[in-house]
Amino acid sequence: MAWEVKLEEDRGEWLYEPLTGVGRLEFGMPLAEASSLLSGRPPLPARPGDWVVDTEDSFPELGVTLYGTEAGRLAAVAVDALRGPQVKAAGMPLVGQVPSVVEQWLGEYNDVHGFEHRYSPDGGVVSAELGVFVRVQRAGDILLTRPVFLAKEWTGDMWDCMHPSKWRNGQHWA
Repeated sequence: MAWEVKLEEDRGEWLYEPLTGVGRLEFGMPLAEASSLLSGRPPLPARPGDWVVDTEDSFPELGVTLYGTEAGRLAAVAVDALRGPQVKAAGMPLVGQVPSVVEQWLGEYNDVHGFEHRYSPDGGVVSAELGVFVRVQRAGDILLTRPVFLAKEWTGDMWDCMHPSKWRNGQHWA
């Protein structure tokens, strides 16, 4: 079924270290190395003069999409609400949750730590200090959280970090 949501007990569990990495993935590592960790295949060797043509690598079976800089370094990890691993930050599960629950938790977390509470142009809750951009994803008639975790360098203006070709249906981080 197109809208089937993976049960919590069937998801892997990853920990988020704000602005540092998600699970075994560290921001700033070569995108090829990050992809290798997820695929289990060795990374292709870099050749002198290589340049990154596509800085996105998607793993639909895992529910994870990696985004890299023009230099080919991991800068963001998006986790699919329906089938991605459960990612926890400060003990809070952020993937596949009711958006209002994550928004309330993030607001309280930001207040306690003196962080700014912001919203993206499309209404998603954002914490630049944590490097979390909470998107939503449809699951039938409901919406669930699909967070994007960002390297510090991409938190200044999250909407301008991605290449314009990544905009789909008028939305960023599709």
